[in-house]
Amino acid sequence: MESSPETTFIEWDDDRYSTDIERFDDQHRHLFGLLNDLHEAMDEGRSEEEVGDILRELERYTEYHFGDEEEFMQDCGFSMDCADCFYSHRDKHEEFAQKVSELREKHENGEYITMEVLMFARDWLDSHIAGGNQDQSYSDYYQENLTDDYEYTPGKLNRNREVEAAHPEELRDDTTAADLDVTVESKIQSGEPLSVPDGPMAAWFERVAQRYGDQDATVLPNREARKPKTFAQLFERARGVAAGLLEYGLEPGDRVGIYADPRYEWSVVDLACHLAGLVSVPISNLYPDERALHIVDDADVTAVVGEATLPVPIEQAVDIAFYIDDLPTAQSIGLPGYDRGADDVATIVYKLGTDKHPRGCTLTNRNLQAGVGMLADGLPLGTGGTGTCFLPLAHIYQRLATYYLWHTGNAVAYMNTDEFDRQLRDVQPEVLVGVPQAYQQLHDSIEERMQEMGGAKKLLSNDVARSYGAAMREGESASSGLSLKHSMAERTVFSSLREEFGLSNVEYALTGTDGIDHELLQFFWGFGLPLSEVYESTELTGLATMTAFDSHRTDTVGSPFPGTDVALAEDGEVIVRGPTVMDGYWDDEEATAYAIRDGWYLTGDVGEFTDDGRLRIVDTK
Repeated sequence: MESSPETTFIEWDDDRYSTDIERFDDQHRHLFGLLNDLHEAMDEGRSEEEVGDILRELERYTEYHFGDEEEFMQDCGFSMDCADCFYSHRDKHEEFAQKVSELREKHENGEYITMEVLMFARDWLDSHIAGGNQDQSYSDYYQENLTDDYEYTPGKLNRNREVEAAHPEELRDDTTAADLDVTVESKIQSGEPLSVPDGPMAAWFERVAQRYGDQDATVLPNREARKPKTFAQLFERARGVAAGLLEYGLEPGDRVGIYADPRYEWSVVDLACHLAGLVSVPISNLYPDERALHIVDDADVTAVVGEATLPVPIEQAVDIAFYIDDLPTAQSIGLPGYDRGADDVATIVYKLGTDKHPRGCTLTNRNLQAGVGMLADGLPLGTGGTGTCFLPLAHIYQRLATYYLWHTGNAVAYMNTDEFDRQLRDVQPEVLVGVPQAYQQLHDSIEERMQEMGGAKKLLSNDVARSYGAAMREGESASSGLSLKHSMAERTVFSSLREEFGLSNVEYALTGTDGIDHELLQFFWGFGLPLSEVYESTELTGLATMTAFDSHRTDTVGSPFPGTDVALAEDGEVIVRGPTVMDGYWDDEEATAYAIRDGWYLTGDVGEFTDDGRLRIVDTK
């Protein structure tokens, strides 16, 4: 951005400031422009809102620019050859970023911003960019040491930096994944047979839409009313968006990032990708920008669909960015998603909950259809009900659950985690899809209501649910005294609380992504909520085994889903085989070869089987 000569606070000079790296010169000019804009706004006494907007943009762009510089230095080798200078460079960045944040915070708190602070920012930029030991240093390195064919993309992360290990660290240096065999040491525990249809997800959803047509496919609960969308409406909306994405030049197989909260439009984009033959790449907006950028780079994402708050670094790292509230549409004729094969990649999913940059799991159309079939066979469900969706749809576990609900003719209710308890009462779901943290929150709310009850009800309900659930866990009949207390608690407390919390219709309550506390399971069993634990991983399309509510065992993770084989290797590692085993890690043959051998996925967990063939996890490798 340009400033007039009368208001220029810091002026760009090629001879003084240019690094001869066009991208960084452009970014530095932008920082100069923002500082000039801030000075001008303050000098002219413009509104506090306008000053605040400039401050927030300065803070946001500072974060993006400094991240880009540091990634460049790591990628080109500067940090390895000149480590002291690199960390000195980082310290200087942190000093400036802290000052900019202080400036923004002072303004938001109503404090006066003095010219002294602006002088600091100007002097810092001048000394840092023109200084011989800072930006000019990596400019010289870039010019003298890098070959002419070296290419660097803004936002690119060094692949060897803080990425999950391809194999255990203790693996010998002279051993490769190809040298390793997997030996099945235990009896193979198998689920019921499963039939997986051929063809792409595009054809699957068209069949679903035709079958259920005018029934509700989605529900958007709010304080005023439920706002449903039918299967026919969802299908037509997704078709139009699919055509719109293709009209922008995207081609089948191109990767499209989805960076948004769980909502109706998220699923529209997801289904549109299936119909257009595009490969969706969910990007959790819980990730820090650096991790999100790793995913964009690693999957070679061409376009991203995001909220209005889409971070600048992500938007600038892709060719095309769409806002999810303003999706492109066009007339849909002959969509190419129907031509995709069962073994073509449908989505690349990156794990959540890791402290390092995760690998992308390539899941095919067959993987997704198999997962849908496993849930449909393992959890039979009538039509016309509702299931919850409040977890990030970047979780394959939640996303697969939405497919299962549609497959069985049920609606998906997109919910806000901050209003989870209240919206449960609005939704009255038949299927509750959650994680241990959500059930802990629900448990605490229920127990709080129990404590508010007076007299005999409070005394009766206090420990009865947990005690009765513990008896169920042992597979024993409760004592006559406990059975009588539970029967009374059910009539006077539990049934009314289930109704109050919107749990009266629940046929299946699922918990996944992490192990759940045994006492929490026992409480809900005694309370009358049919809670089942799913043992899963992203590499298995979110499914492996399940502890069914009526199996009454909290010390295991249950039995295999239909179509799935589970066994133990020589060292006790749990290995899983079946149609939900991923195609592999995206663009990482070594990690794939280590993780999948002879069709078995090595989970990294150590387990054992009970006498009745259920899996128990005892450790991790």
